[in-house]
Amino acid sequence: MTIKTVSTSQNKILVDIGSSTVKIYLSSKRSLKPLVQKSIYFKKDFNPEAGISQEAKDELFGLIGFIQKKYPKTKVKIYATSIFRRLNDEAKAKLVDEFFIKTKLFFNIINQDLENFYLEMALAGKYSLRKPVLLINIGGGSTELVVVRQKQTLERKNIDLGVGTINSQFSKINEPVSEEKIQKIIKFTNKLLPGLENKVDTAFYSGGELTYMKRAGYELKPNKLFKDKEHPFIISFSDFKMRNREVFEVVTLDELEKFMPENPLWVHGARGCSAIAQSICEKYGIKTIIPSDSNIVHGIRRQEFRFITISGSFRKHLRQILKLKQQLEGQGVKILSPRFTRPKNPREEFVVFNGEEDLTPLNLERYHLNSIVNSDALVVCDPKGYVGASALIEIGFASVLGKRIIFSERPEEFMLNTLPAEIGL
Repeated sequence: MTIKTVSTSQNKILVDIGSSTVKIYLSSKRSLKPLVQKSIYFKKDFNPEAGISQEAKDELFGLIGFIQKKYPKTKVKIYATSIFRRLNDEAKAKLVDEFFIKTKLFFNIINQDLENFYLEMALAGKYSLRKPVLLINIGGGSTELVVVRQKQTLERKNIDLGVGTINSQFSKINEPVSEEKIQKIIKFTNKLLPGLENKVDTAFYSGGELTYMKRAGYELKPNKLFKDKEHPFIISFSDFKMRNREVFEVVTLDELEKFMPENPLWVHGARGCSAIAQSICEKYGIKTIIPSDSNIVHGIRRQEFRFITISGSFRKHLRQILKLKQQLEGQGVKILSPRFTRPKNPREEFVVFNGEEDLTPLNLERYHLNSIVNSDALVVCDPKGYVGASALIEIGFASVLGKRIIFSERPEEFMLNTLPAEIGL
């Protein structure tokens, strides 16, 4: 394969890795461009103790290696969800280490709460009316439902149900014409759906559904609810339901694959995904569906972190640490530690801030460690690569927890460069 390299040093590559699909985007200041969407069945031969199969790992390493060669000067960030959360601690650590050795990238497995946050950031505020709207995100192994009113989240539901569940329970769904009845799947799915406290009649249906519905001939109509170039169409529930029946009973699998020639295996989940979505819409009384290509990557672009802890040498680099704290807070991030900004003893061995005078150094360090537990990442401020002794303790603690660690600059300490981590915010 001939690879034409592309230099995009000011951009980032964002990689969304789910249970069966890898989506890769080029993110610039002005746009988010899809680069690759590839089906890799991580669920095949999956074991929470042993991890994913070698075949799946080889496919993933090959795909990431291809992207790194094509975009050699572009930072690549990984966000893994769903099935990877089911790995036990030992299997997670082994996968993270192997991925780092192969690619020099941190395999960032995000928790369910953070995935929900990204989904909300991707879509919240898009719908300008005051009534609640439902966000539907159906993955290979799980489904997230979020009710929002403009930018306010009203409730969240995480369901252990995904396309993989349907495909395994209804094994003949992907016959040339499905030999499984959609109503039978809806009846099965309905029993797994929780109640909602809020009444909704409009839903965003995210995860590549806009592209799929356009190509698969769904009866889309211009979106007159609100103006947004990323959501130009809507579809009534009755039209959605009618086309779903045809996809099950009339449209062949071969025809479905031709709708998505760049990744034909993606449509092997189309029938199951549509059945889940139809069941959700029926249960909650959805009348209007807004098909969306948005996913967690769109939310990451809007805000990557909720909670951060900053480590570093407070004695040597306090000015830089406080500047970094200010910058992150300006992006909407909550800094759990350090909490304060005015040092009482800036030049002493252990810096104490005004507001912490009654705490001992040990209590302060324990508070700092506890803040790492509750953070999305530990950011290490290390100008010229210098990392102090206290920060080393905190880095080790974060590493054992499997937390994401980000150094502001490449550390000078050799062992820290062998640690699965990221360089640069």
